[in-house]
Amino acid sequence: MGKNTTSNPEAKKARALWDNNPSWTTTFCNLCVEQIQIGNRSRGAAFSTEGWTNLVTKFCDETGQNYDRDQLKSRWDVLKGNWRVWEQLRNLDTGLGWDAMKGTIRATDDWWSRKLKVS
Repeated sequence: MGKNTTSNPEAKKARALWDNNPSWTTTFCNLCVEQIQIGNRSRGAAFSTEGWTNLVTKFCDETGQNYDRDQLKSRWDVLKGNWRVWEQLRNLDTGLGWDAMKGTIRATDDWWSRKLKVS
């Protein structure tokens, strides 16, 4: 069962390594959806205290990773930023999609050529 539900500024913790297992992000997202569906959100914040406690505990139970609230909140913030970029792309360009198998943007070769020239 998850143990580290609160932050301890004096404890030196290891950096959360999300790239070690891509399924951890999927697990985290599914747990977030679960907490949203049962109403564990607070006004103006991602999750209530109970929601974060449940996320930390369930994430540890399902992955074996003892990430604390700060580490999970950091992941939430990164994913939220990525989502905002995706929404901007979708609103600016037509014909874009998502390839769930590859985990990449689906676009025509012409679209990629134009974007690569810009960068």
